[in-house]
Amino acid sequence: MKKVIILAVLVLISQSSWAQIREFQTTRLISTSGTGVASVLSSESAILNPAGSSFFSGSTASYTRYSTSLKKDSDLRDTLPDKFAKRNESQGVFLSDHSDTLKGGVAYLMQGENDFKRERLVLHSSSMVGDKSSMGLSYRYTMDKRPTSFSKRHKTFHQATIGSMHIIDDHTILGLVIIDPTRSNPGDERATGGIQYELAERVTILADAGFQYTKAYNKAYLWSGAIQLKLFDDFFVRAGQFYDNVNKFKGNSWGVSWLGPRLGIEFAQKFSDQIAKNYYIYEKESLVDTSLSAIIKF
Repeated sequence: MKKVIILAVLVLISQSSWAQIREFQTTRLISTSGTGVASVLSSESAILNPAGSSFFSGSTASYTRYSTSLKKDSDLRDTLPDKFAKRNESQGVFLSDHSDTLKGGVAYLMQGENDFKRERLVLHSSSMVGDKSSMGLSYRYTMDKRPTSFSKRHKTFHQATIGSMHIIDDHTILGLVIIDPTRSNPGDERATGGIQYELAERVTILADAGFQYTKAYNKAYLWSGAIQLKLFDDFFVRAGQFYDNVNKFKGNSWGVSWLGPRLGIEFAQKFSDQIAKNYYIYEKESLVDTSLSAIIKF
């Protein structure tokens, strides 16, 4: 009995010490397993590559909501008090204006996941640098509320993201993004490059690769890839796969979207398995993110 109690305490300590909230993703990013550093996107410019907004005109508003659930429950949850929170929901509001030379927008994100709470305000802007290149910058103010197991439950921090994008030709786009270069929140720093290539008239492939630049690239790295099929003029199907050795997850995803001249609807799911014991969830457990977005173009 004493050994069982000691084991339970060690599991709880390990679980609490490693648990953290994941980065917010829109429905579009969930459908591509987070791939899109080299994609020209509007709302996603706030949370991925801020340089992407330079290639848009007009304005957009969007709302994203997704829930996170367990696909497999560990037997440990029946005997230990460390339960997976039932209301794991995140939502975000994105407003973008691309009508001037300096383009950008604002986003407000709210996340509740694994007993963590996060609110984040993001401001981003970008401008063209030449005919086919752009540079962007985003600022995000984050307020975290941690579970009761943490001695310091509240934390706030300020971060910057620097991004660039270059259109090589009608079929190929390159992108680069550097997250938190000042290390305001140690562990968040990333450098990620990406490519988007139009393989055929209705087939586009995407790929991203990066690493946590404060560590050896072979110790903390990540990659993802996706394919997009344009079935009709306004209907898309996407699928992706990822391996994240920084946050210790791997998995795949899929999604569909209808993007009309003024309105758009997107749906996606992502399935994540952890690649380290007691890192975020218990061993052999899986996460399922289910997301829905609504988009308005002005």
